[in-house]
Amino acid sequence: MNFFKVGKYFTLVDMPGYGYRAPQDFADMVEAYLQERQNLKRTFLLVDSLVGFQKADHIAIEMLEEFGIPYVFVLTKMDKAPKGLLVKNVLEIQDFAEKHTQGCFPQLFPVSSIEYSGIHLLRCFIAHVTGNLPMMNS
Repeated sequence: MNFFKVGKYFTLVDMPGYGYRAPQDFADMVEAYLQERQNLKRTFLLVDSLVGFQKADHIAIEMLEEFGIPYVFVLTKMDKAPKGLLVKNVLEIQDFAEKHTQGCFPQLFPVSSIEYSGIHLLRCFIAHVTGNLPMMNS
């Protein structure tokens, strides 16, 4: 696990390769971390837009649902996927979230780090859920 301090108010924890050839002790450590962190605000599950859901994603979703941990889907590399495939994967993920999840935020965040698409909205969402961007009354 990699820890990144973001300003004064929160820490971003990256768990690279969870489920993808991860040793069992790493999986156990991740599960223990997620269960025991009282200040955990949200978990972001990154899904590659070229491949959609993988077996490891379903395992992670099952664990998050079982532990009652709120989470969000982030669809990465949207610049690399053909538009038809991107639409297919977006619709499949949204349909899955609607029919099979309780703790998933209903909005999917498609992003591209190359084109910077969707990054601003995702950052605003992270700032909001961590209490660093309050909603304005209109």
